[in-house]
Amino acid sequence: MEAEIARPGIYEFAGFRLEPAEHLLRTVETDEIVSVSPRAFDALVYFVERRGQLIDKTVLMKALWPRTVVEENSLTQTISSLRRALGEKPGEQRFIATVAGRGYRFVAPVSAVAAAVAPIETAVSHTVGPSEKSVAVMPFACFTGDPEKEYFGDGVAEELIHLLARLPGLKVPARTSSFAYKGRHSDVRQIARDLGVATVLEGSVRSSGDRIRVTAQLIDGRSGFHLWSRSFDRKFDDIFKLQDELAGAILETLEVNLDGGSPATVLPEPPTPSVEAYQLYLQGRGMIVRGDPVSLQAALRCFEKAIGVDPRFARAYAGFSIAQTSLVSMGAATESLLSEAERNAQRALALDPGLSDVYASLGALSAYRARWIDCEQYFRKALALNPLDPIPHNMDAQVLLAATGRLGASLQRSQESRRLGPGDSISAVGVAVAQIILGQDSDALASVQLAVDLGMPRSTPPLPFIESAIAMNAGRHAEAAEHMSTVLPPEIRAAGGDVVVRLLYAAAAGAVERGSAIEALQALRAGAARAAMARPVMMMLSINWFTRLGALDLAYDLALATLDEFESTGVLSGTIHVATYWLPEMRPFRQDARFQGVVTRLGLMEYWGQYGPPDDCDLQDGTLICH
Repeated sequence: MEAEIARPGIYEFAGFRLEPAEHLLRTVETDEIVSVSPRAFDALVYFVERRGQLIDKTVLMKALWPRTVVEENSLTQTISSLRRALGEKPGEQRFIATVAGRGYRFVAPVSAVAAAVAPIETAVSHTVGPSEKSVAVMPFACFTGDPEKEYFGDGVAEELIHLLARLPGLKVPARTSSFAYKGRHSDVRQIARDLGVATVLEGSVRSSGDRIRVTAQLIDGRSGFHLWSRSFDRKFDDIFKLQDELAGAILETLEVNLDGGSPATVLPEPPTPSVEAYQLYLQGRGMIVRGDPVSLQAALRCFEKAIGVDPRFARAYAGFSIAQTSLVSMGAATESLLSEAERNAQRALALDPGLSDVYASLGALSAYRARWIDCEQYFRKALALNPLDPIPHNMDAQVLLAATGRLGASLQRSQESRRLGPGDSISAVGVAVAQIILGQDSDALASVQLAVDLGMPRSTPPLPFIESAIAMNAGRHAEAAEHMSTVLPPEIRAAGGDVVVRLLYAAAAGAVERGSAIEALQALRAGAARAAMARPVMMMLSINWFTRLGALDLAYDLALATLDEFESTGVLSGTIHVATYWLPEMRPFRQDARFQGVVTRLGLMEYWGQYGPPDDCDLQDGTLICH
């Protein structure tokens, strides 16, 4: 009888680190996450925990598919996928040796490097032990007497993060990670534990006339006691000198040395010689954080003015591109906007090639043009420049990995984003999206609840879509329809869309005849709400509904229509919705012969040829075979 699997620890072998509890495989040298499908990852854990043992094929199949009867071909494909992930070339057996007619043996030397760790649900607020040379910079309270100038306190803190993060030997969580606690009145010791830091910097900003006063407190993350508190009073024109002095004081207190001594200056040169341009930039950044279209348009005006004052201000061009990319993601994807966002991003990088968030924006913009290989390269660059920032991890997971069917890697990347930003609701949503696509409904529901607990309204998309899918898969069809109805655009509801949705889900439950539900959806698409039904989200939902009801011809009519539009405009609307092709209920769509034409026109075949096929699929003589 097979021995019970022990609670996993952390293992290293041949340049890889395996973390079963976190469902992560990394490279030891670069700490890069390796893409592994969920089934292949389970196989790797099984092998590593039994290294050197000959494992019978039948035993291995029962371990990997405990409640499902599968053919041996499924095991062969899983082993092939694992070999590719580990970098084995055809014919090599550096890791997994095949014993003909019997089974497999894991032959690479393995060492246990850590004791068992808590599962991710309980470990989320206790990430890693804090480095002594580490500080989380919190948003500074702004006491200017003008609520519209709150951006300035955030800007001072953000600039400190930018200054300190570039110094070797000092760990500084990204802005997204620390700013997630803004307004929550969290215990500073809990923040330090969450972010894995030894110290936390808090502060405030006051201004009067042309003078600015910044007060900062450096706090011990274990005890909650102040290490020091200092005030800096300067003219506003000396803001860069003030920030440099404050950063230097932090380094001195933490005893961070550069080249054997404390730095005389932290800031090599100001980001712009113009304080006016800098203030406009900070104002624009504050508008971006609000995230709504009106605020984003206001941000564009601020960045435009900043560039007018200083045409060589790299961060102003970066802000311009980031705001435009955000507008694109909200449904404003046009050729002109994409091109302008790309131009501004390239201008920013020409002036400062170290701006990681600009590379992340270029990654997203590339996906809207279905340039998946470019997207991969841009996200890799963003992650290499700022590996502690949860945003590029989340963007990589949602924009690229999910859309290209690399679902296991998407979940791993989302979990990394969640680990780096434990207080960030968007990272929690990213995990939920990856889990629902993988069919991990109970885990997805827990992630949705976590996002709500972190401050995201339950009505915010994609939460209702996720909860609808969970209810549907559990057989609660009426509840699924209710979740979906709440996010229908007003013009669709006015045309009876909520009634049609209830009919669709009742048909899926077998309560009404499917043909009548299909006809009702067709009528809704052709009626008064046809313009709203042609939007990317509604197109993808309709494809999903038609597939669920067995109307594959109608589903493919819509899929091909979206491709016609893409080839006409050069813009792939709603790139994130390409990921819905990989939902569990879309298996009949993927297994249809027409799917090959869809992925070819989406440019995915070239990407898979370079980076390997999507999970549970194979490439055979230039053809994608989905199982």
